[in-house]
Amino acid sequence: MNIYVFDMDGTLTPARQPMQKDFSFRFLPWLKSNLAYIAAGSNYEKLTEQLPPDVVSSFSGIFSSMGNVYHKKGVEIYKNEIKLDKEMLKSLERFRKTTTYDGKLYNNYMELRPGMLNFSVLGRNCPFSEREKYHEWDNIHHEREKIAKYMNDNFKDYDFSLGGKISIDIVPKGFGKEQIAHVIRQTHPNDKIIFIGDRVVEGGNDYTLAQALHAMENTEVVAVENPEGVLEYLNL
Repeated sequence: MNIYVFDMDGTLTPARQPMQKDFSFRFLPWLKSNLAYIAAGSNYEKLTEQLPPDVVSSFSGIFSSMGNVYHKKGVEIYKNEIKLDKEMLKSLERFRKTTTYDGKLYNNYMELRPGMLNFSVLGRNCPFSEREKYHEWDNIHHEREKIAKYMNDNFKDYDFSLGGKISIDIVPKGFGKEQIAHVIRQTHPNDKIIFIGDRVVEGGNDYTLAQALHAMENTEVVAVENPEGVLEYLNL
């Protein structure tokens, strides 16, 4: 049997946007006849805002906050917490204050989630148009990549990876999405695990999960660029 694991933002949905109706119409019948999990960076509340209730209930399990919270059929199975280094927070504040991005900055630039911190120079309370504007700017100037590299070099107890279009996901070492691979393998010791995500390369927040699966037998990692890529892979 194949066990499927899906990233959410950029994979099942546009980043921080609801699942598209056409996608849901084609995906849901497949989901109901297969065994699948979600591996999301978003917290559980945001996840349930983006996905239709019948899609949420059809997954065998939902890992949110980079795998630091696990729900099974609406029941919370576990939740990890994070301890934040004060010097790390000061460094993030400096990056926020010294950004060369010339657009407006918004609130909620440090969002604490169970077991992780999400940091966005732009601020998560931005309108969608500003999210796209910053994303286009960052594709040219690579601000997030530079911040993540500096933080990874200077705060070795944490992992910093690019998440979505505007932010950086921060977790203690060993508490990123890689932990999802071990939980699923324990639950399904003999089945093939197939992970589908849009940020499986180094620096992306799917990378550690992809690497953990590569280290296991009977696994496959599928890189997609968007939800349409998922439908193409599943032949839907």
